[in-house]
Amino acid sequence: MQHRITLDGSEATFACRSGQSVLEAMAGSRARGIEVGCRSGGCGVCRVQVLSGRYGCGTMSGAQITDRCREAGIALACQIYPSSDLHLRTLGKRMQFGAEPAAAELIRGLTSRLKNDTGLTMAGAS
Repeated sequence: MQHRITLDGSEATFACRSGQSVLEAMAGSRARGIEVGCRSGGCGVCRVQVLSGRYGCGTMSGAQITDRCREAGIALACQIYPSSDLHLRTLGKRMQFGAEPAAAELIRGLTSRLKNDTGLTMAGAS
C-alpha cells in the first residue's frame, strides 16, 4: 500500500510504500526537503515532527530522539514507516547545547593558563 507524504511549508509530496522508510521513499522519488545523513538512526540530521498520520519506528539514537521528542511526534525520517498518509515538519539535527558551555570553559581555562604561564596575551582572549 502507498501513502502520501507531505512536507509542511513546501510543495513537496511523495509516495511511500508500507515497510519503506520516509527518507528512503523521498530519495527514491527524487523529492527534496529532508536532509540526508547516516540513514541508520544515529546522526539526527533527518529529524522531523509528524503533524498528522500514523507510523511505526525503527531504532533511533536516544541522543537524538528523547522520550520527550517521541511524545511530541518527533522522529528520524530514516526510521519512520508510515501506516497512513503523513504530514511532516522538517527539523534537522538536534542541537546539543550541553556540550557547548563545556568546550567554552575548556578554551577559557587553556587561554588563562597560557596567559598566566607565559605572560603573553592571545588576540581575542580575555
